[in-house]
Amino acid sequence: MNTIKQRILALSLLLAFAGCNNDDFFELQNPPEFPWLNMEELERGVVTPYNYAFTSSWSNFFGDDRLIFDCMSDAVYLLPNTSADIPFEEMYLRTTGVEMTKANSGFSLGYKCITHANSVLDFLIENDYRPFDNPTERDLANLDRIQGEMQFMRAYAYFYLTRRHCPVPGAPNFSTEEILPLRLETPLSAEEANSPRYVTTDVIYNQIIDDLKAAKGLLPEAYDAGIHHPSYVQGRATRYAAAAMLGRVYFQMGEFELAEAELDYVISGPFTLSEDPIEAFNKDYAEDGAEVIWATNNHDPEIIRPNKVPTSMNWSDYRATNGGRGEYHKRCTWNQFPMSHTILKQVGWMDENLGTTEAALQDKRYQQLFWRIEGNPGTNSADPTQYEMQYPHIKDPHVWGDKYYRATDGQRSNVPVIRLAEMLLTRSIIRFRSGDATGAAEDLNQVRVRAGLEPLASITEQDIHNERIKEMAFEGDRFHYLQALQLPIYPGDREAAPIEYPYTDLYWKLPQSELDFK
Repeated sequence: MNTIKQRILALSLLLAFAGCNNDDFFELQNPPEFPWLNMEELERGVVTPYNYAFTSSWSNFFGDDRLIFDCMSDAVYLLPNTSADIPFEEMYLRTTGVEMTKANSGFSLGYKCITHANSVLDFLIENDYRPFDNPTERDLANLDRIQGEMQFMRAYAYFYLTRRHCPVPGAPNFSTEEILPLRLETPLSAEEANSPRYVTTDVIYNQIIDDLKAAKGLLPEAYDAGIHHPSYVQGRATRYAAAAMLGRVYFQMGEFELAEAELDYVISGPFTLSEDPIEAFNKDYAEDGAEVIWATNNHDPEIIRPNKVPTSMNWSDYRATNGGRGEYHKRCTWNQFPMSHTILKQVGWMDENLGTTEAALQDKRYQQLFWRIEGNPGTNSADPTQYEMQYPHIKDPHVWGDKYYRATDGQRSNVPVIRLAEMLLTRSIIRFRSGDATGAAEDLNQVRVRAGLEPLASITEQDIHNERIKEMAFEGDRFHYLQALQLPIYPGDREAAPIEYPYTDLYWKLPQSELDFK
């Protein structure tokens, strides 16, 4: 018991050191009791890492990183002479050598997520993973699941931290420069809290892999009402989510064979592309689309906590209802980042005269998940759903992403974190690069056919790249995909040169408070 009390004190100190702006957003309505006295109380502690990752409206590291890395990619364009309360120029201009608020917030929230996961894991370890007397078979299954969830969320947070603040795998300083602290236990004293162990990025990647492997072995494939706590019904990590994350990590590391093995398992699961593309994005409450492997849970009946971060690059406002189309149309009034003309032309959705192509009109994704408006016509009476009326100086047409807030109650829309289409397209490029063009085409064509397009008899690597843009735009994917393949980070509509592998210094500076502490 004394050890637990020590950890509580140290946990409080550590969270204070990891403090961030707007802490009011992160105060739980019913914080878990320490030490946990029974399974019900322990279940309340399990949700905290998810809260730091996903559920604060204006700052959560899942949403922040989607915005950061989409804005850094060639797939978006910053509308000139627009402004918003975000570091839009720093992100778009890729000025990673300066301190940036969105990156700082992600750093703080990531370590808060890790700290809370560690506190649960410490509690389990200190009690030989059986902390309560006379556990039932149901209790034992849930204890294993809780351990798996905490190792999963620790890995998830570290993966985001490394992609935001560290060099890519294979870079000269990937295994030589100590950048991030590695914390696997809650410190027992203020001295320990003040003396973190900084490690090289390869060490953290190895820990991520170890945690995800453990999580995959501990987590169930799906919620079982007869076994699991009701809170586990939606928005939580499963064995398939752990395998999918392992696939992502291996892909980022260039370990393509290992990635393919994980992808094979996930793709063989119960997920399908049997529904239209919109069906992955228009769900709320305890429901997900048929292809969704893991989604955020934004349907708390008592508290509305929509992820508002994507509004900067989304057509619909977070308060949209019934899908935000037709009579329910509601544009976000501060969005700044539509799709770049360069990418629209590359994928065949825009012609050289900035017109819409027949290929775009035939594509269900373009029709359901994107929204084109023409430039401002110079009159105040034009239809704002068809013309740019928010920014009168914008005279060219633009295509906006419209994947967020598409449920009946837009604020409670569940956001897909991992989808089957991503898994298929990742396996497609892996197969193609390993010489299996037939298998690569099979995976690619599953995604194309779901989008209402004809399958391709033969494919090129560029076909896979383009299909992935059409499928994954505005989901924080493009930048990391290019890095995983060691391709240049292209300028898009910027007047800049491509940034070549190993992308020297193309990662965000740590908060100055952390550098001073270090």
